[in-house]
Amino acid sequence: MDPKEIKVEAPLTRYMFSKASGKRIPISGTFELSPVCNFSCRMCYVRKTPAEIEEHDRPMMTADRWLSIAAEARNAGMLYLLLTGGEPFLWPDFWSLYEELIRMGFLISINTNGSLIDEEAVERLKEMPPTRINITMYGADDDTYEALCRTKGVFSKVDRAITNLRKAGIIVKLNGSLTPDNVCDLEKCVRYASDRGLIYQTNTYMFPPLRRDPSMIGKNERLTPAEAAYYDIKSYRLQYGDDLYYRFLENIVHGFVPPLGLDESCIDPKDGKVRCRAGKAAFWITWDGWLTPCGMMTEPKVELSEKSFAQAWEELTEVTSELTTSGICANCPDHSLCHFCAAMAMAETGSTSGIPRYLCEMVLELKKLASLELTLRNQSRQKIKSS
Repeated sequence: MDPKEIKVEAPLTRYMFSKASGKRIPISGTFELSPVCNFSCRMCYVRKTPAEIEEHDRPMMTADRWLSIAAEARNAGMLYLLLTGGEPFLWPDFWSLYEELIRMGFLISINTNGSLIDEEAVERLKEMPPTRINITMYGADDDTYEALCRTKGVFSKVDRAITNLRKAGIIVKLNGSLTPDNVCDLEKCVRYASDRGLIYQTNTYMFPPLRRDPSMIGKNERLTPAEAAYYDIKSYRLQYGDDLYYRFLENIVHGFVPPLGLDESCIDPKDGKVRCRAGKAAFWITWDGWLTPCGMMTEPKVELSEKSFAQAWEELTEVTSELTTSGICANCPDHSLCHFCAAMAMAETGSTSGIPRYLCEMVLELKKLASLELTLRNQSRQKIKSS
């Protein structure tokens, strides 16, 4: 097996999630510290400016409040903790919160754009290392970053952060969100990761940003379904080579491929299918204090200020267990290709029971492209045999 195909998540972790899901233990949490970011990515689902936060009807959570919730969540079973944003390193109290959370014994990973991780930050992380730093790599040069993230001169900062983190012995994973503004750099990003022996996980599906703008149901600045399918296939070939690529195409034709670009908490540890852990073993707390199953969903949510974490978690699991998705989707023969979930249905249609047509179109194109590629390969083989 190609080393890049090895799952980041260890077997023990998958086993623990499996047990936690069955018993409704919140083993994994995400703290969304702030929606503020020094980038202004066109497809972002959550970003707000400081002025927008001032006008918001709910304040940002304080470090003391985060620590209080962390202690309660630990008592309820939380071990794994993801810190995200916005850009978490931009949050004023990041370091004091992070260091205290480390002392509390959590296994912490951090989602970041990487641009603010300077030499001083690397040294602090080296002293109290996270389990992993997840850096979203938006391109391979300053021009692409400017086109997508609307910020100038940051690629060199991200590159330096990646280099210094690796020198410090900190595990780095690269994520790639592919959109019309940066897909031109796909080959260069794959090569960048390969040259450094890093995992580069691409994602062509961009959630409609309902949390940023409720009117954006089914819309985002993203690839068309046909383009998303094409670049899923192209990305796989670039990263894994022809042998695994053609096996991947055969799996598409046979009706099953692993989820592409989804977060690890979306995937069932038993068989790799999407049976979401959200609201069963995982949760997300927004910057303004809502407990939710998943950061991509606007509902359900539970107010944390009015009850303990344990009470809020119990309420959330009950509500989440009652969510229904489309029976048409659940019984669709292509379900194991699109891997739709309640969050996707809500983002695309406004309801968890809606049919996310974007994904339907993407899967149809995926199957068509896979069949065409396999036909061309077979024709080429026949020509070689007959010559």
